[in-house]
Amino acid sequence: MRSVPAIAFDYRPSRWLFAALVLAATLALLAVAMSGLALQMKLAIALAAVTYASWALRRFVLAPFDRVTWHAAGHWRLRGADEEERGGELVTATTLGAFIVLRLRVGPKRVVSLPLLFDNCERETRRVLRVRLSRGDGDA
Repeated sequence: MRSVPAIAFDYRPSRWLFAALVLAATLALLAVAMSGLALQMKLAIALAAVTYASWALRRFVLAPFDRVTWHAAGHWRLRGADEEERGGELVTATTLGAFIVLRLRVGPKRVVSLPLLFDNCERETRRVLRVRLSRGDGDA
């Protein structure tokens, strides 16, 4: 039986997904501005929307890991910006065409989501990931 090689890739946040998030936040602000609410209510909702969007975009841009490896034995290794490696466990993997979202448990309570698109992960890496995920190789 052939040994399945490890899949390793450098992770960085997707620029296209970042642009989509900014567009969604802008449209939310536009919807608030065009609503028939009182000015004080509009300002309060707009402030809440800007605060949440800023927080979400900051979390998205400051990715907790920059290198991900899926070993043949089925375990995941994630390397952070501090060059420290941590083990991970696949919680769920969602695939929709070329779009893949990996949700990995790192530690007892922390779950990170790693969205993989065409601009932050190579096509061949996404293809191999989809094949192995469809076979159920990620189950621990």
